Amino acid sequence: MKNTEAGLRRRLGLPVTTLTGIGVILGAGIYVLVGVAARQAGNAVWLSFLIAALVAGFTGLSYARLGKLQPKNAPEFQYLSLAFGRTPAFLAGWLVLWSTVISSSVVALGFAGYLQHILGIPYLCGAIGLVILSSIIVFLGVGESAILAVILTVIEASGLLVIIGIGIPSLGQVDILEMPMGISGVVGAASLVFFAYLGFEGMANLSEEMKNPERDLPKALLLALGISTVFYILVAISAVSVMGWQDLGDSSAPLAAVASRAFGAKADLLLTVIALASTANTVLLLLFAASRSMWAMSCAGVLPMSLCVIGENRRTPWFAIIVVGSLASVFALFRSIEDVAEFTNFAILLAFAGVNASAFRLFAKNASTGRLKHILTNRAVPVMGCLASLWLAASLGWRAALFGFILLAVGVLFYLVMRWFLPKA
Repeated sequence: MKNTEAGLRRRLGLPVTTLTGIGVILGAGIYVLVGVAARQAGNAVWLSFLIAALVAGFTGLSYARLGKLQPKNAPEFQYLSLAFGRTPAFLAGWLVLWSTVISSSVVALGFAGYLQHILGIPYLCGAIGLVILSSIIVFLGVGESAILAVILTVIEASGLLVIIGIGIPSLGQVDILEMPMGISGVVGAASLVFFAYLGFEGMANLSEEMKNPERDLPKALLLALGISTVFYILVAISAVSVMGWQDLGDSSAPLAAVASRAFGAKADLLLTVIALASTANTVLLLLFAASRSMWAMSCAGVLPMSLCVIGENRRTPWFAIIVVGSLASVFALFRSIEDVAEFTNFAILLAFAGVNASAFRLFAKNASTGRLKHILTNRAVPVMGCLASLWLAASLGWRAALFGFILLAVGVLFYLVMRWFLPKA
């Protein structure tokens, strides 16, 4: 075994990295949350996706700028460490790591629900089985993981294209600006559907396995966010055009219900297969990102150093993969994707505020570009990203805030214990 960061293989270029990012963003969230969000935003649910995309976009720009500066795994930890030191850096990395692990387990439950629907496999068996299978694929290597992720991405994107196609004949039949709860409902829905964008930040965990991360990572980040946003807005408009926000909000499988309006009973099997591919892809990529983040933080000394190992043959962080997979299996005991979406959104939005603050601190005095470009890219964008992240976090309510601060407090305690036993960490 090796304990050096030099062991990861650099095999990924811009196309595969971009498709991998699209795959993790176009995950399970859109298949469930578009209906839940429609209850709050009405036919203007597409606007909620746009607002969430703007917040993700500001933060994505900060990730892209910082990625050129230090393209390494565990990006939140790396960026805040450069700007503010190791303690804030650890807490940001801690929030994102746990949110990623918990999200993967909840999406695995979504997979298990669809699997039980068509094959009758017990719920928890399906979820834990997917986590184990995905962990094995992640263990095999970045090349194998990326190839499977690209295949599954094509399948899930095809499903969304089907929904968009179904909605085209119905465009103009409903008022797509109808907001039953006003703009507050649209903003509240945006806070919820932000979950559907999570994963773009995990693309930075591919940096040490990319051929040219300084050049390709920023491009891949922005391309993945932009393409995914177009998909989400068109799907949301198509869905409300076919069903209206009331019926869409009442459905537990909103996109399957849209397809059923067009194709009847046959649509159930079609959308179930596509949803299985989508949820499996999301779990695979979340576990990949979480294991790389855990490995990088342990190599930096803020998590147990025993996790900083890679296999001699596969050159993957095998111990971190086992730990992440085991934790995800435990958290599969959660049941509500809506609640966990809110909880994880709050924690990650706090970390995103920290990333944007890091970009501001590191680049605000860098006036090597023209004055206007400097003000826009080095000051305005990270400030807007920080404020927008905090604004959406505040819109999630007290339960999400309580979960986020408990997770933060546990992180502080863990860090203090680590420093007690490992003073140099």
